[in-house]
Formats: sequence, C-alpha cells, structure tokens
Amino acid sequence: MAAEKRNKDLLVGAVIGGVLGAVTALLFAPKSGRELRADLKEGYHQVSEKTQQIAGDVAEKSKRIVSAVSEKAQTAAESIGRTTSEVAGKAKLAAAQVGQEVKSWRSSKPENGTDDVAAAEASIAATTVEREEH
Repeated sequence: MAAEKRNKDLLVGAVIGGVLGAVTALLFAPKSGRELRADLKEGYHQVSEKTQQIAGDVAEKSKRIVSAVSEKAQTAAESIGRTTSEVAGKAKLAAAQVGQEVKSWRSSKPENGTDDVAAAEASIAATTVEREEH
C-alpha cells in the first residue's frame, strides 16, 4: 500500500513539474503568440504521453504485485489446511487407540482394583506421550 502511494505521489509530482517547467520556459521565451501556442501544445502532448506511460507502468507493476501476493497467500492457506488435516487425523487415531486400550484394560481387570487403575493410567499416559513424540 505504501509503494502504491509512493508511485502515485511520484506520478503527480512528475506531471506537475513537467507542466510548470514547460509553462515557465514558454512564458519567458521571446516568441510570437502563434509559436508560443504551438510550443504549449507540444509540451502538453509530451506531458500527456509521459503521464500515460508512467500510469501504464504503475498499473502493470501493481498487477504483478497483487498476483504474487495472491499466489503466496493461496499456497500458505493450502499448506495450513494440509497440516491441520494431518494433525486432526493423528489426534483421532491416538484417541481411538487410547479408547481401545482402555476397553481392553477394563475387560481384563476386576472391578475394585484401585492399584490397577493407577497402573493403567500410567500405561495410557506413557503410550500417549510416546505417540506424540512420533
């Protein structure tokens, strides 16, 4: 955005400077009215052409910048989407495996074993940490 403002300011400055320079040079030159008008017309055409050229260059550069930024943003969004999907898949898999381990533990242990509960919790925590590291 700052580069666009800087380019616009440069364009405005070039146009104003060109017009003022041409008018000043023509007014102080010892010429007839017809020659002065012809010189003014020529100066106007030169400034007009230069302004159109600069405006075209600025428009072209702006389009390239917008295209590059859009491309990079799209690439980043796709990468973030893939990473998020992978993490979500891993989390679902880990949750399912922990659920299976809890079910298998419950089916193999008696109902009132508090020491067994603590051992199972430790085993599940160790398995979860191990899977997170991979």
